[in-house]
Amino acid sequence: MSLAARPILLGRLVTQRFDVLVIGGGIVGAGIARDAAMRGLCVALIEQGDFASGTSSKTSKLIHGGLRYLEHGEFGLVYQSLRERTALRAIAPAYVKPLTLMLPVYRGDRRRAPVVNLGLWLYDALAGRRNIRRHRMLGARGALALEPSLRMDGLRAAGLYADCQMDDARVCLANILQAASFGAACANYVRLRALLTAQGRVCGGAAEDALTGRTFDIQAAAVVNAAGPWGDRVRRLSDPAAPRLLAPTKGIHLVLPRVCEQALFVQARADGRMCFILPWGAYSLVGTTEREVGPTPLEALAATQDEVGYLLTELNRLLPGAHVGEEDIVATFAGARPLLAFGGEATAASREHRIELDARGLLSVLGGKYTTYRLMAAQAVDALAAAHRWRLERCLTDQISLVEEAHPVAMERWGAALRALDPDLLARCLARYGTGIFRLLELIHADPLLARRVCPHHEHIEAELVHAVQQELACTITDILARRTRIAWSSCQGLDLLSGLVALLQRYAGWPRAELERQVEAYHQFLLQGLAFRPAGVPSFRWSDTEELPRR
Repeated sequence: MSLAARPILLGRLVTQRFDVLVIGGGIVGAGIARDAAMRGLCVALIEQGDFASGTSSKTSKLIHGGLRYLEHGEFGLVYQSLRERTALRAIAPAYVKPLTLMLPVYRGDRRRAPVVNLGLWLYDALAGRRNIRRHRMLGARGALALEPSLRMDGLRAAGLYADCQMDDARVCLANILQAASFGAACANYVRLRALLTAQGRVCGGAAEDALTGRTFDIQAAAVVNAAGPWGDRVRRLSDPAAPRLLAPTKGIHLVLPRVCEQALFVQARADGRMCFILPWGAYSLVGTTEREVGPTPLEALAATQDEVGYLLTELNRLLPGAHVGEEDIVATFAGARPLLAFGGEATAASREHRIELDARGLLSVLGGKYTTYRLMAAQAVDALAAAHRWRLERCLTDQISLVEEAHPVAMERWGAALRALDPDLLARCLARYGTGIFRLLELIHADPLLARRVCPHHEHIEAELVHAVQQELACTITDILARRTRIAWSSCQGLDLLSGLVALLQRYAGWPRAELERQVEAYHQFLLQGLAFRPAGVPSFRWSDTEELPRR
């Protein structure tokens, strides 16, 4: 939104009394807001940063049953996850797409070929009629035919199976936007400072606008804690003596130039745990590690040298021709998983979730995994309805598309603007934005130059950057480049288009120069802190660049 329009949204938070206040704008909070609003409740949601900026944009980008959970006997969790995988494919086909993964087996691996085959057979059985396709086992020759870059020495077999890849930040944003379309007031960069209480019951929250420092109260009949790994902090605002229920674990990922074509699920030689090497656009995504968070604040997690070394060692062992070093890393990111407290190794921690209603009426949704967010949200809203004796319609979030399709007839009037887009770009925008493409076409109709690509490295056009601010609640340059698009996670890191973006934000969002200067500096800090290994030769941004832009 434009910064000028933000006070209108915040004004709703101040003046309205809501049925539900959701704390947390990650995927679970977004799912709860969508579900509750669709069932007719008056909903507010606040997020201390940007939507999905915490854990929900730092995943392995998979919607999956969790093959490795079978080792720990979590058959119910795997069954639930596979069912939810089907639901998400149905409601978000543009963001959740089938992906074939290969699980190579080498001499000396902890999981030998018969065990891998049995696990994949169980995976198929739990999916049942919802299965994408049945697994198959390959010999060494067949595996190398599909992925010639695999290490040949000791290769015994490989299993092939299907799961789904997704755009985590976009799925979260789609839930937020649909919740808003059903009347929810969803605000990013609003921090919870305290819970309001009346007669011993929570009745809202004292909040602060992180962008201006303004404080205000939000009144609500019910409050839901969906703060992910920060969940225990919110619980203790209600009950300072609340016991610890979460034990967040840290996971990092590397973004590299494409090192293989096949998605790989591999057994690490160092400790036997499973890691992914996944295609991610023009890049490969490698992860993840799994360690206890330790004393580092959840907001400041970053990849360490030994964690990066661990992943690079395993990658180079499996793909000996890749010769990947730290200098090849495009980006790294780290996040905390909101796992329920456990004993033993972090790799054995359960991905189950728990819903808790405390003595003051605070409902907390704890634990879980991205794949099951919709189910967690439905259970949370059902629990609210039971606690407050609300009579609500049944959950329909598995039946209504997250992105409404644009009807071809409605697009006919945009002839000139449509002709400005090549067919491949048009198809991508239709899938990504649905009816939101009409907003893009309005922008292009008013200014045909907005159909230009933002830079040679990216398929995005300038209209998409404007759309992110005007229609997708982006409040900062980092929001636009890291989560509304994936430009930050590329070889140029968006630095070669910053001058153009600054000019667009001045013209179309009305952001003042002083604010843009602050945001450019914040974006550089984001790159330095969150993307630990900045590639050499990346252009730096100069404010004088904005003066060199051609006038429109």
